[in-house]
Formats: sequence, C-alpha cells, structure tokens
Amino acid sequence: MLSIGIGGNIGSGKTTAAKELVRLYQKDKIKVKLIDADSLAWKLYKRNTQQQKPSVYDKIVKTFGAEILNRNQEIDRKKLGMVVFGNKQSLQNLNKIVHPALIEYINNEIKKSDAQVKILDAALLFFWGKKIPLAYRVLVSSSDANKIKRMADRGYKSAEVKMRLKNQLKESAMDTRADFVVENNGALKNLKNRIYLLYKIITEN
Repeated sequence: MLSIGIGGNIGSGKTTAAKELVRLYQKDKIKVKLIDADSLAWKLYKRNTQQQKPSVYDKIVKTFGAEILNRNQEIDRKKLGMVVFGNKQSLQNLNKIVHPALIEYINNEIKKSDAQVKILDAALLFFWGKKIPLAYRVLVSSSDANKIKRMADRGYKSAEVKMRLKNQLKESAMDTRADFVVENNGALKNLKNRIYLLYKIITEN
C-alpha cells in the first residue's frame, strides 16, 4: 500500500498532475484510487437532516448566515467564497469548522481503500502538515502569472485569483515540506513528462 499526496496553489496544475499519475499507474495495471479533497469537502457541506449532532453544514450556516445559501437551502460555493476569501478572519473561522472533519474523512478514505496506490489531490496538503500519513508529498509549482492565467481560462477574475493566492501558503513554505517538486510553467506535455519521471522514481525506489 502506497499513499501519495499532491498539493499546490490554485491554478498550479496539481489536479492535472494527480490525474496523470493515476493514468500511469493504471497503464501498468496497478490498482489506484484518486482521492479528491475538494470533492470530499463539498460532500461535507451538504445539508443532512438525518444527523443528530450539528453537521459541518449546520456550523457553517450558523457562522456565516443564511445569505450563503441558494434557493434549495444548500451552501452556494460562490457566495461562501465571496465572504471568506476577502476576509482573513472569516477564512480562519471556516477552516476551523471544515478542516478537522475533512482530514478525518480523507484518512478514512485512505484506510478503507484496498487499492495498491492511493493518490490524494489536495490544495491544503502542506497546510495540514503530517495530519494525513503519506509516503510522499509532491508540490506542483508554478508562477503566479501562470496560475492567474489558467484560472482566468476557467472563468475566474484576476482580482479574485490574486485574493485567493494571498490567503494560501506561499510556495517557499510548501517547498520545504515537499519530498518532490514538479515545476509546471510550460506546455501540458512538459508537465506530463515530469510526472512520468516522478512515477519512475517512485516505482523504482
């Protein structure tokens, strides 16, 4: 059993890198599971009327108010983002609610999977330190200009991306906690080549 974490700021290309690593393992007929931290987080945000104790949803609504909900009374991702990414204290309050539950969720997903290799795609990988046991932690590194451009291509405004980057860990801090750093400032084929080299290093180790 091998667990690998891939992290980086928004727009760095970490999800693309994680999917490429999964593809390489699958190509060699190795059973691999991709764990997407962002998708798990949004499952936690869902309203669950069956729970007896306050859920993540309940705590978020209590903290930030009903204005972050959509017409179906579910948490609206964009509305919540507008509240927290412009206010450091609000972001810290959200993290205190979500992070412990999300870390527990991820660890359970890793433990229960019978895949030979588990790959975690998580923007907050290096923020969490060693709270998730992993054999390797990989940082996908890119210039802020490239991050902003990639996010702009996905419909995000430049000012919004800069605000989010400001609230994320600097690459200089993540670099010291990474076992491998994969630079992604060029074409997609260059990133794939670097992930292939990473794959060879890990599998031959």
